[in-house]
Amino acid sequence: MSCTAETTHLLRQHQLRVTRQRIAVLTALRHSPEHSSADDVYQRAVSEAPQLNPSTVYRTLTQLRDLGLVSQTDLGSGERTYTWRSGDPHHHLICVQCGAVTLLPHEFLVTFEASLRNSFQFHADLDHWAVYGHCQRCIDSPPDSLTPLDDQRNLL
Repeated sequence: MSCTAETTHLLRQHQLRVTRQRIAVLTALRHSPEHSSADDVYQRAVSEAPQLNPSTVYRTLTQLRDLGLVSQTDLGSGERTYTWRSGDPHHHLICVQCGAVTLLPHEFLVTFEASLRNSFQFHADLDHWAVYGHCQRCIDSPPDSLTPLDDQRNLL
């Protein structure tokens, strides 16, 4: 099945109207190798749907998030980023000093999730977390000698 056919099926499955704009937004997000802002999605999708406008992108991303097809997080820039949900959830440890980003496997949150459910009868949505703090490198080094760890940023 082609990507367009899969996307069309997915929209119909969730009772969303199939439009050229929605297909372009979903396709742009599904094929993005990294987290994308709404503007990133718009820039990739507008070539496929010239009538697309940014508000349609925002509305579509919100709908997809609410349906559980897309996860949304802020990776420290103050801007929401989106990623297509496929496979296990993933999370990020973000150093507020140097900006290093480390991938945090979901298994670290499974016990936390169960504790919230058992202790508070609260079912947390832990699909895409960004946890802020200080990496060991920044704790061990003076602030003036640090530069962002580009190799860890690529884990996004």
